Amino acid sequence: MWFVQIIFWFQAFLAPVFLFGLIGLAFDSKNVLIGMIIIGTLIGIILAEYIRRKIGLDVFFARIYGPNEMDEKLKKRKNK
Repeated sequence: MWFVQIIFWFQAFLAPVFLFGLIGLAFDSKNVLIGMIIIGTLIGIILAEYIRRKIGLDVFFARIYGPNEMDEKLKKRKNK
């Protein structure tokens, strides 16, 4: 289970790094690219840790990849 958690953590971490890296590539400057990758790394760490502590990585990615039927069931339970 820990291996899956590590993969989920890196998935949450790498998304902002890639996004900010692509933005840095658009500026066509090496200094801007390095700066944007550093910013993306910091945001990625903060985001991945927030997801891990507050929501749970497996729950977070299950909501993204899974069907929305579970959300509807939870809403029905809360309304009763």
